[in-house]
Amino acid sequence: MGNASHEMQTPLAVCSNRLETLMEDESLSEQQLTELAKTHQTLEYLSKLNKTLLLLSKIDNNQFLNKTELNINSLVSKISQDYAEVYAYKNISLEIKELGQLQVVMDETIAGVLINNLLKNSYVHNAAGGAVVIEVYTSKLIIMNTSDYAALDSDLIFDRFYQGTKKEGSTGLGLALISSIVKAENLRINYFYRNDMHGFEINFKK
Repeated sequence: MGNASHEMQTPLAVCSNRLETLMEDESLSEQQLTELAKTHQTLEYLSKLNKTLLLLSKIDNNQFLNKTELNINSLVSKISQDYAEVYAYKNISLEIKELGQLQVVMDETIAGVLINNLLKNSYVHNAAGGAVVIEVYTSKLIIMNTSDYAALDSDLIFDRFYQGTKKEGSTGLGLALISSIVKAENLRINYFYRNDMHGFEINFKK
């Protein structure tokens, strides 16, 4: 899968660039431009999906071995601020409870992907005017979010392409990516639903 995904990335990029060039043609009708824009959006989705599959393949094959000591509190603070700004239009409140300093030994790229996907999930599947609550302990990280939807199927939630509710532009691989990282790093993850909030708890200490 990894080799196939790698080979696909270049032609996808070439097609996307060609479409962007075509869309600059001022002789195009509004309908033609609309159709080209739709095709470009589809290609962008395919490229995103392909990159995620490539990353999954690298994780499954243990290709991220540059491990170093990291502070999860700092990573959470940095990444959560980025998402709070991007999704400010949804008026989602963010609360970070630092109940301990979480020091881990991991590849920095992998740790970033893990937290990034957990936070992205909590915002993408949140409700307008909702909330994201993050709790950092000395041995675990918990991220919770409100939503318009009830509990997910805990038996299927980490399967690739499973989505409790389809979101436009979502590849359906975010939680599968999280699951792959957890397995590769010998961590433990638990999904729960309580007090009308979806939550993911990751235990970093073996």
